Amino acid sequence: MEFLAQNLKIIRKQIEPKLTQERVADILGVSASTYGAYEEGRAEPRLDSLVKLAELFEVSLEDLLLKDFSVAEVGGNMHKQSEGRVLVATVDSSQRDNIELVPQKAAAGYTKGYADVDFISQLPVFQVPFLSKRKKYRAFTLSGDSMLPVRDGAVVFGEFVEDWLSIKNQTPCILVTSTEGIVFKQVYNYLKTRNSFLLASTNLLFKPYIMPAEEVREVWKFAGYFDERFPE
Repeated sequence: MEFLAQNLKIIRKQIEPKLTQERVADILGVSASTYGAYEEGRAEPRLDSLVKLAELFEVSLEDLLLKDFSVAEVGGNMHKQSEGRVLVATVDSSQRDNIELVPQKAAAGYTKGYADVDFISQLPVFQVPFLSKRKKYRAFTLSGDSMLPVRDGAVVFGEFVEDWLSIKNQTPCILVTSTEGIVFKQVYNYLKTRNSFLLASTNLLFKPYIMPAEEVREVWKFAGYFDERFPE
């Protein structure tokens, strides 16, 4: 399976119609993070999943496993390996996706270690049974009061967003950025026209500002929050 991981990534991004990791995961009946691990070479699909993948991508199982598609023709087109968004995730002893918690003290390190297996594996983890098993979630301890009524110190749950173009205006999201650290804001999507996001707060004391897409490392769509303090 020398070329499997890179081949999966190459074919998925180049075939028409284009498929997201989430869509391929749905077809296989696994979580998006599990399929992401296949593309990153951190896990290998079972034989029945390999057969489904070969059928889905219309290639032979032998080629999928043994041919280097970064230099080979696939479906009549020459493909080059393109860089995708890497999501490093952990699983429990039953191979269920963990929800990793990024506490405030780890926030600065996360902006650099978000794609580091060793860093992610050291984060606290837990399970939340009522969240979808086919989506990948992470939890972040909020800093500041720009998104009231979610207060400083609350734990915010985010659903991993692979396709940033799919983000609708005014969607609350956690963004991991190279310049502002981890921020929780309402997102207005200007990727097609300005290659950027407009980030706004629910607390009107904080002014909106532009965040260039090249400064964003991850986006997690708001999925809920936990605050141990009673609402004021």
